[in-house]
Amino acid sequence: MEQLIIGTAGHVDHGKTVLVKALTGVDTDRLQEEKERGISIDLGFAPFRLPSGRLAGVVDVPGHERFIHNMLAGAAGMDLVMLVVDASEGVMPQTREHLDILELLGIRKGIVVITKIDLVEEDWRELVREEISEEMKGTFLEQAPILAVSAINGQGIDELKALIDEMTAVLEPRSSSGPLRLPVDRSFVIAGFGTVVTGTLVQGSVRVGETVAVVPPGLEARVRNIQIHDTNVKEAKAGARVALNLSGLEKDQVLRGSVISAPGYYRQTALIDVAVELLARAPRKIKNLDPVHLFLGTARTTARLLLLDTEELRPGENALVQCRLDRPLVAERGDLFVIRSYSPMTTIGGGKVLDPYPARHRRFRPPVIERLKELKQAPTAGGDSAFLRRKLEELVVADSNRLEKETQFDREKINNILEELIGRGVVEKLGSSFITAVMIKEFEDKFQAELEKYHQKYPLSPGISRAQLKGLLPQNFGQRDYDALLERLQAREIISARSDLVSLFQFRAEPSPKDKVRLDTLTELYRSSWFQPPSVKDALEKAGAESGRRDELFNYLQSSAVLVKISEELYFHSEAYGEALKLLRQHFAGKNELTLAQFRDITGSSRKYVQALLEHFDQARLTRRVEDYRVPLKLNREVEGR
Repeated sequence: MEQLIIGTAGHVDHGKTVLVKALTGVDTDRLQEEKERGISIDLGFAPFRLPSGRLAGVVDVPGHERFIHNMLAGAAGMDLVMLVVDASEGVMPQTREHLDILELLGIRKGIVVITKIDLVEEDWRELVREEISEEMKGTFLEQAPILAVSAINGQGIDELKALIDEMTAVLEPRSSSGPLRLPVDRSFVIAGFGTVVTGTLVQGSVRVGETVAVVPPGLEARVRNIQIHDTNVKEAKAGARVALNLSGLEKDQVLRGSVISAPGYYRQTALIDVAVELLARAPRKIKNLDPVHLFLGTARTTARLLLLDTEELRPGENALVQCRLDRPLVAERGDLFVIRSYSPMTTIGGGKVLDPYPARHRRFRPPVIERLKELKQAPTAGGDSAFLRRKLEELVVADSNRLEKETQFDREKINNILEELIGRGVVEKLGSSFITAVMIKEFEDKFQAELEKYHQKYPLSPGISRAQLKGLLPQNFGQRDYDALLERLQAREIISARSDLVSLFQFRAEPSPKDKVRLDTLTELYRSSWFQPPSVKDALEKAGAESGRRDELFNYLQSSAVLVKISEELYFHSEAYGEALKLLRQHFAGKNELTLAQFRDITGSSRKYVQALLEHFDQARLTRRVEDYRVPLKLNREVEGR
């Protein structure tokens, strides 16, 4: 089936539609208004069986200046273009504007077709050919073949078919390995079938039965049927002109400009960082935040241009720009687009997407400008590598799946770039994720400074809690990546992470003489109180310690296995706790149930302390409460946190 798209371009009434009919046998003017007015208004499509037997698709675009927005929607997917010039009129305004658009969209293969040669003399035809050669200088069609034809008497049509066949035979096929991307140029409803969308499949492939995303608005649908030129197929690949019958969608939920894509891969954006070039023939300069009409793929929106590295953009110049879009669209790094002046509308320039999901910028910021200059480089010059690295810096830490979604690079490309960056020491692996070496060093320094400050303030504390230390990291730093970071820093003997506490690697809590007295006092208080220990507040007062040192002193005694924490306000001496646990086991050695009153009598304590102990045993899963009594669970295991 067809894997390439041939398009038309040129001034209104220069014979594009008649030429397509002569080549394919199909009249692409499907609207009644088009037939009545004798001009194309919207895009037309036709299958084209080439002399070699290959099947191509033809996109016929309107030439009238009022319908340039429709022309732009069809031009983006062309592999080869026929620029049509009427032999009786020569090069006209829309000939030039269409040529500018084709250049801006990166189309590099084409044929100039002189039509209606049956209406002019041979001498005039040669003059038109010379005019065309002059106009094409400096463009991608400068060396393109120029063929003269008549769609009425068939002169030159067979030669044109053969030339198209020859030129398309050497075209590089589009990649079907990447994620699905189908910009929608038409959406309609067929009675009994539901919503149908059409477009040129620019990347990836799609199969019947698959679930696809429609962005915008961000819905999902199932592919009920696929057609390529009215022929049902099970699968369509990149380069094909396809129609998809989607279930679960209303017609008004998917419009021209939406993208059919792999679920979860693309998302809409209202900000894009771009490199913009203003045409030398643009009528005026662009000032900061000037509005323009922006066309990307089949999408159309208005945008304000924030000029990042220049005061104003003059004709023939280029600039780094952040486009602030009035309506979100789907964009990918490297996408080409066209801009037209706000009013009156005329094509004034275009550019390339550098970053589809940037942060909001301010003007003349050297780091931003330097970053975008780096991203502007061609892929072979390191632009893609810089883009992935910058995305990783923004994300802080990410695995391959996240990088694939953020960069829209395929997995093989991501792995190759990461391998190169790791080899250069720019990126490091963190568990199953990746992080820049600069970021690792930043967190290392931050953790060291925080722990040094903590140890100085609380010399008795064995360390800061993992949760408190994690507060120094960005919110998107997940627990799995955090644990991997701690393991990495511990392996490098920078920190020591034990249980829930983190300290500097060489740190050892050493009490001062005064603190040793306080700790001994606390130890004796809890030992002598046995099953009726003092409150934390009373214990601190009796030990002559400030309430602000509560956590430091009690954490030290807990980590030294002197005290066992029962609740926030209650600690037991470890010997008393061991005795309570022994009594619990002895009771359950002969009985299957234990009431609070029974355990109170066994320990000789009061209800207040016994209830706290039993709730602690429940939390430790040594016992389980059933109505008003306990039953044994894991009494042979060590108590958690002891």
